[in-house]
Amino acid sequence: MANEPEPPALADLIDVWQESLETIIAVCTPLSDDQWQAQTPCPGWTVADIVAHVIDLEQFFGEEPRPDHEPDWDSLPHATSDFGRFTEVGVDVRRGRDPQELLVELQAAIDRRRPQLEALPADEKVLGPTGTMVTLDRFLRVRIFDTWAHEQDIRWAIGDNGGWNSNPAGIAFLHMLNALPYVWGRNVKAPPGSTLRLTIIAPDLEHTVYVTVDEDGRGSRIKNHDHPDVLADMTWAAYARLSCGRVAVDDPWLADKVEVTGDADLGARLITALAITP
Repeated sequence: MANEPEPPALADLIDVWQESLETIIAVCTPLSDDQWQAQTPCPGWTVADIVAHVIDLEQFFGEEPRPDHEPDWDSLPHATSDFGRFTEVGVDVRRGRDPQELLVELQAAIDRRRPQLEALPADEKVLGPTGTMVTLDRFLRVRIFDTWAHEQDIRWAIGDNGGWNSNPAGIAFLHMLNALPYVWGRNVKAPPGSTLRLTIIAPDLEHTVYVTVDEDGRGSRIKNHDHPDVLADMTWAAYARLSCGRVAVDDPWLADKVEVTGDADLGARLITALAITP
């Protein structure tokens, strides 16, 4: 999904939210036991752990009781931050469960959650993933982005290079692009007036965006620029994995998928600053 899709209406966003979750069910249903236990790009988490995490968050946002469970933290060295420990509880309590039971539980969570979302007014503020109150539209976009990123974690673990042109992928792409001015202005700390041209390349598709920075350090999208300070060309897969924080900037996998020219220092800072996930 390298074209920039039109922002969908709220009702359509709910459809895409459901599609993002049910895609995980579809991808995981035929997996072997070994594939369920394959390690994903998320430290310490297998495919089964990713599914458990998605279940846990949908139940949490549906205001269902959290599991009464205290993991053995000494055996989980990847769970170091408060956020990491929060998310680990719902994963650890489900470890050892039959994988197909996890998929049944996920579908049940979707079936309970959808009527809740449909009943909310369009202007309703809800608890967002970062603990702040956000619009329902914003909440759904972030949830779709997060769920699609986890779909890609699963596909990466099992060697399935799919899911790049789906509706959830389109929402994830928009979410990454909407974050790019913040990345350029606040994360990269590009100086006022400096401009980035980012081109995302996928089979038969190409999409280019420009961002700049004002005197207060705030980034914004612009239509074009004749002489950008940094020109970054990368594949959709590379942009997605960097934006999701799923690949190290020195990983050889990126070697033929990312090309950055122009200001070398700003370009290097951009690649390390693209990640927008916790």
